[in-house]
Amino acid sequence: MNLLIVDDEILAIQGLVDDIPWQELNFDEIYTASSYAQAVKIFREHPVDVLLCDIEMPMLGGVDLVRWVKENYPATECIFLTCHDDFAFAREAVRLQCLGYILKPVDTDEVVEYLKKAEEKICQDAESRRYKDYGKRYLENLTEDVRGTGNGDLLEEAENYISRNLQEDISIEELAAQMGVSATHLGRLFKKKNGCTLIDYVIQKRIGLAQELLKDPGLSVSTVAFKSGYNNYSYFTKSFKKITGMTPREYRRRLHIS
Repeated sequence: MNLLIVDDEILAIQGLVDDIPWQELNFDEIYTASSYAQAVKIFREHPVDVLLCDIEMPMLGGVDLVRWVKENYPATECIFLTCHDDFAFAREAVRLQCLGYILKPVDTDEVVEYLKKAEEKICQDAESRRYKDYGKRYLENLTEDVRGTGNGDLLEEAENYISRNLQEDISIEELAAQMGVSATHLGRLFKKKNGCTLIDYVIQKRIGLAQELLKDPGLSVSTVAFKSGYNNYSYFTKSFKKITGMTPREYRRRLHIS
């Protein structure tokens, strides 16, 4: 679970990072941004589960940011920070389906309380999705025998989609939804046909693309990683070595490319 803190006051961000007892919470990564543009960039590069955002910032403010987040990442839980105890802010928070707003200067205990509420809501939503998936899987199991060759067409469509979108952040759940089946069912079909999980299939395809790109001496290894769908260079190197037995640079040297 990841958190993004957005505030144009750098000291305010640092105060939150330093004062919050993170050991009481369950966040894996804490990202920070001081503007609307920086926040949007982080959202596009990393999964963000909870947004803690100042309402009043220069240019595009917190309300603009939360409105954008709700349109593009509706599962993200949002909490406002504000210097004004104004009913208009409370009304806007409700309208944008935020958990609420916290007055500055912030009370650390109140921040922790809201973050725990966000964690709890995210867990509850995940549980609800699991129940829905269970129901879908039950129906799929009832009808699986009559699907016949339709599964082959479904797999071909999924494989084509993966090949066309290797540079993008491929969500197994979203892919399955596009195919009209559950992620579990699609994964089971992939395993049966390809002998590997769907995630491993995506990794193999990405590393295969990276091997082709590494033949181009005009591309840096970091550029190859990005073009192969990896924003994290270390994870790219680890995945590449797991598949090929060598790092990308070692592989390039084998090709006699400097």
